[in-house]
Amino acid sequence: MHIVDIDVLGVIASPFGYQMAATSASVILGWKIAIIVLGIVALSSGLVKKPGFWSSYVLDIAGPAWIYILLRCQYSEKTTKFMSIRFSPESAVLLVFGMGVAIETSQYFKFYDSTFDPYDFIAYLSLLLPCYLIDKYLQSRQ
Repeated sequence: MHIVDIDVLGVIASPFGYQMAATSASVILGWKIAIIVLGIVALSSGLVKKPGFWSSYVLDIAGPAWIYILLRCQYSEKTTKFMSIRFSPESAVLLVFGMGVAIETSQYFKFYDSTFDPYDFIAYLSLLLPCYLIDKYLQSRQ
């Protein structure tokens, strides 16, 4: 089975994927640590109820970055893929941010019992964008 990469428009780019050089063990270890720490922080924000920033924004900051790393499969070798697809950096960041926009839009229109907060858009991008930029930087070095 070949890895299928999806470009920014969601079009299948190549059955063999982008130029995928071997990723160094230290880079993979860094992504593994990031996904574990982000997962713990995101879960603890739901378990530990503290009013203010912790309850309002921590999950909105950590969650999208965690999903980005998961979709990009940065925690493992480049031959690994999530659900038989390896998302490009652009499609992963657009998909994750798009999910956040969909959630906030549904809150705005009261599709479910939750509070719309326009600052959540900033929270989504506050760690998602640095993950994307780090990913692109590391990709350019390969």
